[in-house]
Amino acid sequence: MQRVLASLIVFAIAVVLPGSASAAPSRSDAYKAYNAKDYESCALLYTQLAGLPDAPRSDGYNAACCHALSGDADAAFDQLRRTVTSYFTRVPDIEQDPDFTNLKDDPRWQPLLDLARQEEDRHLGSTDRALRRELFVRLNRDQEMRGRLIADTGNLSLQSEMETIDRDNTLWLKTVIATHGWPGYKLVYKDGAQAAWLLAQHADLDPDFQEQVLHLLEKAVLAKDASPSHLAYLVDRVRTGRDEKQLYGTQFIKKDGQWVPAPIEDEAHVDERRQRIGLGTLAEYAEQIRASEVQ
Repeated sequence: MQRVLASLIVFAIAVVLPGSASAAPSRSDAYKAYNAKDYESCALLYTQLAGLPDAPRSDGYNAACCHALSGDADAAFDQLRRTVTSYFTRVPDIEQDPDFTNLKDDPRWQPLLDLARQEEDRHLGSTDRALRRELFVRLNRDQEMRGRLIADTGNLSLQSEMETIDRDNTLWLKTVIATHGWPGYKLVYKDGAQAAWLLAQHADLDPDFQEQVLHLLEKAVLAKDASPSHLAYLVDRVRTGRDEKQLYGTQFIKKDGQWVPAPIEDEAHVDERRQRIGLGTLAEYAEQIRASEVQ
């Protein structure tokens, strides 16, 4: 199961691709069905979402996960084939996803992986694969540590370890930028660019560096080499780090036991701003945050 692109608020690990404000069914409903282990409903909902215009890769991939978990191998392989030939899909994501355990003894499994590798090579032909690999190593370390801290909130030793990882990632990313500039789509493909953005998003101990990245991201977005939503999340991150109001409502804080948006400038028009960069409504996003409870 994949949840791609939303911010890691405070110190989050969830990533959810934002949906359109008018799309039905909602990704929140599909994810709730997955959590409830209602895999037939989950498969139906994600399959419907995958058929919508401009649907992200994660919808088709998640539909395949739910088909596999429901025992419908035919539908799972069909959805996986369509996903890997229509969207870039990392082969390790497929190989390591426990949702596909039931498919691995099927004679169609290895040909599916071969097809995914062929498509991966086609997409990554001009990228810096060594840099991409290092980005994912660092991203996985970042996420694993934040997962541990979420499970043991208040553990000062884990907090210190997380800060050490963040400092190391920040220092490394500075050297990458000094050598290559911002690692965007052309250099490390979209998922690599997302990993780089996430490391910058978590560079809270070096706010000057975050501001530098913000300017680089602005230029990369104009050059169509970075995601506008990544820029929006970092704008909010930098603003909240300076105790200023955020613009897009991407940063949440816990108040009276509930996750709520940090203060928003001109909140009455936040959904208009979110829509302009491809984000769903603030209400939809808040529902996803509270449903996942992963901050």
